[in-house]
Amino acid sequence: MSDASEGESESTWARLTRRKVAQWGIVYVAGAWGFLQGLEYLSGTYDWPRQIQQLVTLALLIGLPIVLVLAWYHGERGQQRITTPEFAILTLLLLLGGGAFWSYQHASVGDNDAAPTTANTTESPPSAGVSDARPSVAVLPFADLSQAHDQEYLGDGLAEEILNQLAQVPALRLVGRTSSFSFKGKNEDLRTIGGKLGVAHLLEGSVRKDGDQLRVTAQLVRADDGSHLWSKTYARELRDVFKVQDDIARDVAQALSVKLDAVTLNRAQGGTTNIDAYDRYLRWRQLYLADKWDEEHERQRVQLAREAVAFDPRFVLAWDALAVSLSGLADGVDGAQAERLRAEVEQIRAHIAQLAPDHWSVKRERAYSLWGEGKRAEAIAVAREIMETGPLTYEHAVPYANLIFAAGHLDETVAVDEKFRAIEPLAMFHSRSLQYDYIAARRFDEAEAEYRRSLALEGSHLGPAWVAFGRMLAHKDADLKALRDLHRQLLQDVEAPDSPFFRDLGAVLHDRDAMLAILHRAAADSTYRGNHGFVSLADALGEADLAATAMREAMESRKGFKEGHMDYGSYWDLWLAPYSGLRAHPEFKKLLIETGLAEYWRQTGKWGDGCKPVGADDFECQ
Repeated sequence: MSDASEGESESTWARLTRRKVAQWGIVYVAGAWGFLQGLEYLSGTYDWPRQIQQLVTLALLIGLPIVLVLAWYHGERGQQRITTPEFAILTLLLLLGGGAFWSYQHASVGDNDAAPTTANTTESPPSAGVSDARPSVAVLPFADLSQAHDQEYLGDGLAEEILNQLAQVPALRLVGRTSSFSFKGKNEDLRTIGGKLGVAHLLEGSVRKDGDQLRVTAQLVRADDGSHLWSKTYARELRDVFKVQDDIARDVAQALSVKLDAVTLNRAQGGTTNIDAYDRYLRWRQLYLADKWDEEHERQRVQLAREAVAFDPRFVLAWDALAVSLSGLADGVDGAQAERLRAEVEQIRAHIAQLAPDHWSVKRERAYSLWGEGKRAEAIAVAREIMETGPLTYEHAVPYANLIFAAGHLDETVAVDEKFRAIEPLAMFHSRSLQYDYIAARRFDEAEAEYRRSLALEGSHLGPAWVAFGRMLAHKDADLKALRDLHRQLLQDVEAPDSPFFRDLGAVLHDRDAMLAILHRAAADSTYRGNHGFVSLADALGEADLAATAMREAMESRKGFKEGHMDYGSYWDLWLAPYSGLRAHPEFKKLLIETGLAEYWRQTGKWGDGCKPVGADDFECQ
């Protein structure tokens, strides 16, 4: 038996050798490898879609067993006739290969049949209040895999610019930067991230920089099961970073079956094509979003912005960054230095207006300037144009929200901010702003819900707690323990109102008469004149006369009050004390007339919330 088997084995090996099956296999593998190398070079040079290379690789793999079968049956002279077993084997191989090919191609186009089901279950953002059937995606910060780990700013900037470009596509719903970047450095499961952000898809990636070489890997993932819809690696020179941004954005849009026009960081958007200028701007933005506002950090931001505009004098966004940083620095110094800085800011703003008169930052400054000149309807119209003509980002929406809040259109402000919350569900700064809006509009239940939600957000601090304290103080049946806890929290916060008046309140929170006595003593102290915190607490405790007097002192101390040309921020104080009868107080009515708001309402026919005309020449608020 062993001899027969050995003979059969030798006979089979001899047939393999005679028919040159191994040689044909080796030649085929070598040729396929060489072909793929050439294809990879051409793909990188001409930026062919990655799917081409992947499909060719799959086809070559399918071809290998076919070549081996053909060599077995036809490797000898005279063996050209196709036998029945050969036909059956080839048919089976072709069917299996075709099935694999079809399956891969079907998966690579984005699994369009499965996406709608996912969207129905995961695409509604937390507390958005509206359904949105558009494909949704969050762009996560790209990881820095460079050897020196010094390219974090580049990964953040690359992800942000890709987000900005995708935001130009109406058919996509994007989550904002602050919410997406809140998971940076955390080892969260992708399905958990998708659930918290309310999106069906996540774009993640990495950046590796080696000298002048840049390697960016990006992958689009389904949030519900973590499966990959698309991935690609971009190996380019650093100078091609702008094209990489465009390519990734376009590829993601294609994977989500959405048409994306070629949108680049170009002059029309106030951007740059200078890599050194772009590098400095990304570093500036990273430092700006770090939320550190001491003089040292302001000077660092000023230096980075100055370097950016030096590299590219036509870089509008960098000029705007410089003006913002110089304004922040001016707010922290006094005297001649502050005046010099503000004069430079004015020069920069004039330069930007000449450089790009239609840029949104120019329109923003124009809107604020018109408001300061008393042209409130025109100011609001310009701010609305900014919001409606570009993607709904914080930068584009906030001028309009600021001005309509100053005008007393409180419910409309809430509507704008709620729309923005769908984009930035995890942004603490926006949650805090929304709480103030709810309180001003006297929508206390919604303010309570938003405050509770904010406690779980990263960066939760003074703003929400201060709002909640005033709200709870206004209700005589407020939870005393919760009120005391909030008071202690405020005292421990670095931004807390450090005053004997506020500290003394903590001991008598259970006794409203004692709190009123402290309030009246403080009213006689010039330290508290014009203090917004005092106004809010007086209003919350039902002392409308004290609140009205303090508010007038606050208004009269503002620049431009006598001329009726205060900046928009000065008008906010009129609406941040809604707890009692302050808005019905005669003094409040006088302030509305003196500040020009009553005239604006009468001209436009759009009265502030809670206010209405009485006869032809009078009005009332409540």
